[in-house]
Amino acid sequence: MKKFTKPAQVKSSYKAWQLQPVLVSESASPDTKKTQPKLNDEWQKNLVTRLSLLQLDDGTSDVDIIVGEHKIPSHKTVLLLNSDLLTAGEISYNSKSQKMEIELLPEFSAMFEIVKTVIQSFYTGKISVSHENAKGIYKFASCYSVSWLTEQTFPILKGMINAQTFAELFDLAQNLSCKSLTTACLQKFDEKLAAAMTSTPEWLEQDYYRVKLISLSTDVQIPEIKMFEMVCKWLDHKPLERNSLSLSLLSNIHFDLIDHTNLINQVFTWINNSNSIDDKVRLNLFKIVSTASQKNKLGYPAGFSRSKLSTQESASSTSSTSSTVSTASSSIGFSFGSVNTNPNSQSNSGLFGSGPTNFGNTGSLFG
Repeated sequence: MKKFTKPAQVKSSYKAWQLQPVLVSESASPDTKKTQPKLNDEWQKNLVTRLSLLQLDDGTSDVDIIVGEHKIPSHKTVLLLNSDLLTAGEISYNSKSQKMEIELLPEFSAMFEIVKTVIQSFYTGKISVSHENAKGIYKFASCYSVSWLTEQTFPILKGMINAQTFAELFDLAQNLSCKSLTTACLQKFDEKLAAAMTSTPEWLEQDYYRVKLISLSTDVQIPEIKMFEMVCKWLDHKPLERNSLSLSLLSNIHFDLIDHTNLINQVFTWINNSNSIDDKVRLNLFKIVSTASQKNKLGYPAGFSRSKLSTQESASSTSSTSSTVSTASSSIGFSFGSVNTNPNSQSNSGLFGSGPTNFGNTGSLFG
């Protein structure tokens, strides 16, 4: 999915417009202090009132904001008081209207009413944020660095995160490169939300980077076996296409957090039978899981999640499961023995005891 490009990357020749505050030191001379005007409270109120009357006033405006086929009249000083990035994008001068024209990013072409509401708030400092317009307002405020508006909108977006809205808000967070919203989404990612989300076709079509981000997160609130199932289900949907991504994703699983019953009945069974991994990856995973089983011989309680680990324990677990160790796995009662990786051979003595093991023909455990 295409990311939004913030116009901050565009150098503007209008930086001189920015208003810089005049600071007067307490130790300044009396003559210096006399030159600084004291703002009367009543005067300030009248100024704000007059300023609010200028909103959408085409007669006094010196800037037109272009939103698709629509124009919103505004004032450059008001824009700069809220966001100088609005003057750093596509700027031109219309000789007929004798105004500057600021063309917004194409993503906002269908959001005229929301943009108009935001521009009006620049004059009044007030805006009504609801579940219906929160995403659009936050998107505009984030793209154009309207800090007061992102702060006001964020709590509402955070409260909107649930099983139905997670995918959309998580995508919004990634497209805007917004760490705070990403974290808020992942912190809401519990077992109930995970079950609802992974049961939809949208999960199966998620891109690799979204799945990787979830599999790496220590903010998620789900048991590790559920994380394993989610990743496997995504891999099994397109086994040939996603084969090369399997080790990268499955290496993020904290196998030592999975109790031994699930480790044997689900993890080992899937690794042994899955069409989503080749034999080289299969052997690497057997080693990683074997390491985890030795590190945690008794297993954590069922349902124990990575979010409950301390930072130190989590780092230690990741380091341990990534290392190469002996293939002995007495803690789960199996011996790897000598594994034949020849795909034409039916015999893999020692893997799950003795006897033939036919890799890849029994299908997916989670398909």
